[in-house]
Amino acid sequence: MFKHLRNLKKILLISAFLMLLSMLYSFELDQLIQSPTAGILQRGESSIKFSMYKNDGMTIGARVGLFPGFMFGVSYGAEGVVGNEKPVWHKRVEFMAKLRVLDETKAIPALAVGFSSEGHGVYYDELKRYDIKSKGFYAVASKNWMFFGNLGTHFGANFSMENKIDKNMDIFLGIDKTVGKLITVLGEYDFAINDDQNELGTLSSNREVNDNIVADPNIDLKKIGYLNASVKFDFNENLAAKLTFYDILQKRSDTKFADRTLSIIYTMKF
Repeated sequence: MFKHLRNLKKILLISAFLMLLSMLYSFELDQLIQSPTAGILQRGESSIKFSMYKNDGMTIGARVGLFPGFMFGVSYGAEGVVGNEKPVWHKRVEFMAKLRVLDETKAIPALAVGFSSEGHGVYYDELKRYDIKSKGFYAVASKNWMFFGNLGTHFGANFSMENKIDKNMDIFLGIDKTVGKLITVLGEYDFAINDDQNELGTLSSNREVNDNIVADPNIDLKKIGYLNASVKFDFNENLAAKLTFYDILQKRSDTKFADRTLSIIYTMKF
């Protein structure tokens, strides 16, 4: 009799554990830092991201999986949000969309194509671009490996719609690595082939009377790419914080050490 009771307890514990697992949702990594991955939010999955960056800038964005293999998102922001000056609101809402055309297998990587007008940093109306350009139209391949946790590798090519003067395509690559269950380290390198010195003219956060952010001709750009790194802390299945360092190689002469950004990400399923 006692043996049957012990077996019943085991069955109940296993059932409870399986029910708990069914309540937890695994969200794919759909973006490294500024670069997309082939990961995607599935139907019914969504995320809200709130970011704080230089010049008291803030952006808020939302992404949602509309149906299997396709996701869509919007974002909007401003500079000068914190403080006693009038905020400089961005002139437009930015959009992104991604379609996964090939799922990952043991032999081949996942492949996705998409579009994103979401750049990083200050938006300069007269140049129609951000500090770091949005990816525009892109294709990206991602492959995950088991190496003391998950190791993701990513490679892609893109054509930005912010190529006002420099109309070259660009390429990017990156990795993500889990460290235990709570930390993920991310890194990416954007070759910035489409970031010409003449176009960028070089940017700063000077302010005109009409509340536009304008270019400063005293900033120089090195002929290197953008190296970005981030540490993501997953507090639970839904809430995460992300500390990001943009332009570590200091491509822009106005970058000192790195362009630092803090993001809060909330993911959910409905």
